[in-house]
Amino acid sequence: MLKVLLIGAAGQLGSDIVRTNPGMVELFPLNKKDLDITKRDRTITTIREIKPDLLINTAAYVRVDDAEDNVEDTFKINAYGVKNLVDACNIISADIVHISTDYVFDGKKKQIPYDEYDIPNPLNVYGITKYAGELFVKNYALKPYIIRTASLYGKSGAIGKGGNFVFTVLDRIKKGLSMSIVNDIYMSPTCTYDLSLQIWSLIIEKSPYGLYHIANSGHCSWYEFATMISSISGFKGKIEPISNEKYPSKAKRPIWTPLISTRGIKMRAWEEALEVFIRETL
Repeated sequence: MLKVLLIGAAGQLGSDIVRTNPGMVELFPLNKKDLDITKRDRTITTIREIKPDLLINTAAYVRVDDAEDNVEDTFKINAYGVKNLVDACNIISADIVHISTDYVFDGKKKQIPYDEYDIPNPLNVYGITKYAGELFVKNYALKPYIIRTASLYGKSGAIGKGGNFVFTVLDRIKKGLSMSIVNDIYMSPTCTYDLSLQIWSLIIEKSPYGLYHIANSGHCSWYEFATMISSISGFKGKIEPISNEKYPSKAKRPIWTPLISTRGIKMRAWEEALEVFIRETL
């Protein structure tokens, strides 16, 4: 039986990875209180004791704006912590599955989604540290999987962000509150349930090592995402479009980061995934 160690098990993605466990693996779910990946010696010792065949890392510093003021902490988790995991996996010859982000791109491609062959050029501290983590996996790991995904939402919410975009919009429109949402930043909204299933598929099928883009198909602006949430839910809050130039943000954000895979991975459309998610949530 395949032994899998999951880092960040209490998070939004981690909890869905636990929930979608295919049952043919022995899963060891650890959260931050169980293991702080920035503590190198403890990390290596813990992983050597468990001795998994494969490690999935979902741990990350995800507060994009806060990262601008907390550069050292962000690097510790998103880059140096990843290096600690890589080194530990190499010692026991374990595979590592590392979750990254569309924010490694600068958003200047326009009209065409980013694929695995496009060159990263992050614009903010969060993106820079996530790309640094990618490079540690790519250049140091003996058995590496790097998965880039985007704009995640799931039933557990994001611990680091205090929820997720879908829950925030639902909460405000239920109360009849108005919102101003950017209409000129485009991405591929991705349900963590769908992503988790694809991660397990990648593992169980023993797919080739390397880089994968995994996101729900298609793309939209955050404004279009919000209006779709409203439409599906039946709650009719007032949602106004706004330019990203008028939206206060400490971190510079890429304005175009839809993802597509050249490696044969295609998930259901983001609209379908969102509708199922909301129907099951309400």
